[in-house]
Amino acid sequence: MSMLASDSSREIRHFHLFCGLGGGAKGFNRATPRAGGLSGRMRCIGGIDIDAAAIADFNRLADARGTALDLFDRDQYRDFHGHEPESSWREATPDDIRAAAGNERPHIVFLSSPCKGFSGLLSEKLAKTRKYLALNRLTIRGIWLMLEAWADDPPELVVFENVPRIATRGRALLDQIVSLLRGYGYAVAETTHDCGVIGGMAQSRKRFLLVARHAEKVE
Repeated sequence: MSMLASDSSREIRHFHLFCGLGGGAKGFNRATPRAGGLSGRMRCIGGIDIDAAAIADFNRLADARGTALDLFDRDQYRDFHGHEPESSWREATPDDIRAAAGNERPHIVFLSSPCKGFSGLLSEKLAKTRKYLALNRLTIRGIWLMLEAWADDPPELVVFENVPRIATRGRALLDQIVSLLRGYGYAVAETTHDCGVIGGMAQSRKRFLLVARHAEKVE
């Protein structure tokens, strides 16, 4: 794996889209990856979320600078909010993604996009409304922005987490995401995990997990 090549200890940079308050980033920071005689030192280089209050927590928990940013495109904004954005609003660009990472390149990007439209807690009727379809499209919008941000030197790993129902209710979007990732040189696998088992908690909390590795960089 190139991110652990040559040196016995190598820094591994991770970046987060839809980062929330930073629980995922904190978990990455606590990781101690090893491969044979090699080891990795994890460092968060930033995160993006629309919620400024969550970003304030992210700054503390992730020990990194978060960025409050709306990742909707204009059509999504209009469909979700039911009106045009204010004149000061603009669509996020790949430049914004790079800036949120301090203009550093991550080895790993973790995305946990809004899951309300895919969740079984939302009725099928509401899930098909323009509002929630727009929210669901943030999945592919976030992936595309990230891929374009580092198109000249792609992250080695992309980890995408969501509710299990995305594999059925969001199948068409997932197929587009897989096709997009493959187009940028990634090998993609879909799986699930149970946060309760991983975290040793007295509950079961299953999650969908898509893992993509850049085929030329990670064997």
